Amino acid sequence: MLSHTVKLALGTIACLVCAQGLVFGQATAKSQTEIALAYKPVQENVEYTIPSAEDAKSCKSRKIDGGIRVIDGNGMTLREIIDTTDDKVPDQWRYFLNGLEVYRESDTDGDKKKDQFHWYNMAGTRLGVDTDADGKIDQWKILSAQELSAEIALALATGDTKRFETVLLTADELKNLGLGQEKYELVKEKLLKAREGFAAVVESKSVTPAAKWMQFNGTRPSAWPQGTDGSEKDVEFYENASAVVHEGENDIEIAVGTLVKVGKVWKCIDAPTIATADNINEIAANNVFITFTNNANAGGGDGGVQSSEELNKLDDQINQAQNVAEMAELHTKRADLLENMAKNAASPEDRSQWIHALADGVTGAIQQGVYPDGIERLQKLLDSLKENEEDKALAAYVQFRLMSSEYTISMMKNSGTATAWLQVRTKWLEDLQAFIEAYPDAPDTAEAMLQLALENENDGAEDKALALYKQIATKFSDSSSAAKANGALARLTCEGKPLAYAVRVLGQEEKQVDIAKLRGKVVILHFWASWMSDAVREFDQLKALLAKYPKELLLLGVNLDDEAATAQKFVEDNHVTWYQLFEKGGMESRPANALGIFNVPTVMVIGADGNVISRNVMSGELEKIVAEAVKKVPAAPAVTPKK
Repeated sequence: MLSHTVKLALGTIACLVCAQGLVFGQATAKSQTEIALAYKPVQENVEYTIPSAEDAKSCKSRKIDGGIRVIDGNGMTLREIIDTTDDKVPDQWRYFLNGLEVYRESDTDGDKKKDQFHWYNMAGTRLGVDTDADGKIDQWKILSAQELSAEIALALATGDTKRFETVLLTADELKNLGLGQEKYELVKEKLLKAREGFAAVVESKSVTPAAKWMQFNGTRPSAWPQGTDGSEKDVEFYENASAVVHEGENDIEIAVGTLVKVGKVWKCIDAPTIATADNINEIAANNVFITFTNNANAGGGDGGVQSSEELNKLDDQINQAQNVAEMAELHTKRADLLENMAKNAASPEDRSQWIHALADGVTGAIQQGVYPDGIERLQKLLDSLKENEEDKALAAYVQFRLMSSEYTISMMKNSGTATAWLQVRTKWLEDLQAFIEAYPDAPDTAEAMLQLALENENDGAEDKALALYKQIATKFSDSSSAAKANGALARLTCEGKPLAYAVRVLGQEEKQVDIAKLRGKVVILHFWASWMSDAVREFDQLKALLAKYPKELLLLGVNLDDEAATAQKFVEDNHVTWYQLFEKGGMESRPANALGIFNVPTVMVIGADGNVISRNVMSGELEKIVAEAVKKVPAAPAVTPKK
């Protein structure tokens, strides 16, 4: 066997092999390889490739930009040790599994102590910070709900109160959620009891260090709408989430309760509980945002809990369904259940929540092509809501999803015929305009305006597009569409001016390129994604331009793939040599939103004086525009930043 992987179980403490003294260029290739392979992660639960003693003999180190890379006998990357500050001391340690980077440790402040830990690719998304250099993460910068549940499980298994406290909502974070007074007090009460409750579960020894986290259980995340019960902001949450750990021959379910999202980090608000047959109903009723009615209309004393359990069961069955017919039948049952829950809701807020869930569920099934009767179901729901003026907000919510679903289906059916496609697009524009006029203040109106503005921009009606973008930015400034609209405004008005735009470098997120500071060369800013149908041709054209103007031209790519690994693979496979910029989020990432990028490829050209020449260059025009621009490059161009 060429190599094997090591996976540290819950509770195993990894140690740091002290090889901090590695100085690039002073050790032999063999000693560099040995030192690099001797490093071990500071954090536990890191799965990475460790060559056997025999395989290690064939490992080699290669010099790369800023450091060394260790490869095995087949050329697969095992480690990278990087000096990002050119002080001849490593400050970044990268670990690989099957050739892909899965974990990175960094010394970000130059004190020779590792303070930042980031998981990548199949290892997850976690980004943690150790502020006191004790080897333990004090604060999470990125943490998904799934990874949060694993952290809670590990904290229970090891009795690590500090680990639990890093994932517990803080008092300041609670205030910043902007909850209404009633919800605020409820969460505050849970937080006050959380540490005591955690200690009690640890004391029970229900989860031991031998336990291994297996999975996260929870339906799709929900949103508590701004304005509900005095809430000042939308709040993303999970109710009744749980983690499953495997110990010996048994699976143990750990209820982690309500989870809330704070920026890029999910936090818990309550102590974990070991779920059993005796307490399952009590756990299910311990929600913060979604509460269940217990009146006779709901089917008896625990009817609300039963409905919730039935909903979860249907979701599990849908995930396991084998064909469209089976999925369609299950989606019908799910819609029936949610409709009944809305009908018997204890409050208008609960009714609204269930109708939203109904509309979202049916819409998702329609777009996946697994619910042929979904359009009819949404239309029926919309017709019933239109009968009551008090349901206008709910009607707007359903209508936007209905018309979006109709557009998606029509586009798929008519994509091959130009005339039919134009008819579908015309109807979509009419539907958007009608929705904006019918529901001028609905939350979805911001998205409708954004879609209409984009279509206007594509049609060359930029004045109309600008007017809509401005309206979104002012009237719906708190909406998710506002970031894109503000970016589009910046892009449409940037020609003849410097571009205020800074993005982090792919694979080197501690570095960023600030476009506004680049002078002396013509800059091509190329927004792209690996899934573009003509991606290779685009890069071939750029390579030819760079070969023609090697001293006058600076290329910068802005990748809008969802994952950095996807972008990195494309760059390596196609031998792309210039800087690529990347931040997570794909087409909804900060780099995309900052300039309102809706389509790829998008190409911008910036002159040697730093002013934008063109904000949207067509492929056939690029060479001509660049040729004119390089004529104005100073005789002694600025030095390209070292990659």
